Amino acid sequence: MKKKILFILITLLCITLTGCFDRDNLEDSKITTTVYPIEYLVTELYDTDNEITSIYPNGTDIEDFSLTDKQITDYSKTTNLFVYNGLTDEKDIAKQLVNLNKNMQIIDVSYGLNYTYGVEELWLNPNNYLMLANTIKDDLEEISASKYVSEKIEANYSELEENLTSLDADLRTIGKNAKEKGTNTIIIAYDSLGFLEKYNFNVINITNENNITTAIKNKFKDKTYKYILVDNKDNISDSVKDIVDNYGAELIEVDVMNTLTDKQRENKENYLTIMNEFLISLSNITLK
Repeated sequence: MKKKILFILITLLCITLTGCFDRDNLEDSKITTTVYPIEYLVTELYDTDNEITSIYPNGTDIEDFSLTDKQITDYSKTTNLFVYNGLTDEKDIAKQLVNLNKNMQIIDVSYGLNYTYGVEELWLNPNNYLMLANTIKDDLEEISASKYVSEKIEANYSELEENLTSLDADLRTIGKNAKEKGTNTIIIAYDSLGFLEKYNFNVINITNENNITTAIKNKFKDKTYKYILVDNKDNISDSVKDIVDNYGAELIEVDVMNTLTDKQRENKENYLTIMNEFLISLSNITLK
């Protein structure tokens, strides 16, 4: 009986000690991110009660947004982990924060990566996005230093990998089918959408008005071309507007997801639902 009681006490002690040694270093930390796709990955991978917020207010045009000195100071005092894209000016924000708080942890999601067409291709291209997810996964596990948390992150990553792989396969199928039908030519007026060239689409970029030739206008006029993919219907160049007004082009808006709007968050929209809407649009405009 005494041996049994002693065994139970030793077991309980081991469990207690293991719990102490396996403490999550990010527990009760505030995590601050930048653009929505980064926020989404951190939230999906590190599924805890920790506060995870973006520096960008909902619906913000990030090109016109900058943090005030006070906001930088406030973030430096409250943020334990800052997750950002080092291929953009966000690296300057990270530098300012670390200079003010030497103990702040940082994750550069783009470490070792680059882009060809525009920064949004890092997440609009599901294959690229998976690489961002892998970087965040590895860094979160290292910073947390908890075996239990690491196992949760790995499980979350596996689910995310499955979803992104499925998106990538669907995108390739749409491009392949369109190429076989001869309907894979798409017109874009936003550089980042050029990544679709990697998915069997013949991409004609008219972001630069010098690329808008008479031949292209005539193809809109005779309905060979019908659509122009843009990031914002309310913010197009005069040259694109001319094609819409005088040559019958229809604008297809692609949500590049730098931020979400209040309405999108209320409606529980997320990266996966928005990407699936994008794929549906691509499928529809390439139908014969």
